[in-house]
Amino acid sequence: MNSNYRSTAIGIKSRSEATTTETASSTTSALVNEAEPAAAEVPQIVGCQQGLGPVETYWSDGSVTGYSEYCQTVLDSTDREEAAANTPSCDGTVCRYPSGATFPDPNATPDDRCTNLINYANGPRPNAEINSIGALTGQCPEPIS
Repeated sequence: MNSNYRSTAIGIKSRSEATTTETASSTTSALVNEAEPAAAEVPQIVGCQQGLGPVETYWSDGSVTGYSEYCQTVLDSTDREEAAANTPSCDGTVCRYPSGATFPDPNATPDDRCTNLINYANGPRPNAEINSIGALTGQCPEPIS
């Protein structure tokens, strides 16, 4: 599309039917056929879809498209951060989430020694003897008072 443009003092072109050229002695009007305006601004990514689902990309020209490498990278990073925030750290007894919530470690070895199941306080036998009896017989001995 060939249009006439007027060049202003700061170099910005605006649409006009004629260009006015001023000289010291006279003003001349002439039609000027200048080149097409600069190419339209290339749309920029202004946002990505939040949450889960297919990747959507929001552009500066108001359009919405699907996949873009940038938004896919953002989604992948968000997924990794979400997984890290929901992955507990276990120590063999208890598991702790980064938020502070805890639950018993499902991989903990049960501590079924007799001295942990029955109160043998003030008894004459040492804990090792009581636990050995329980391990050999499969039953905890009765406390001796």
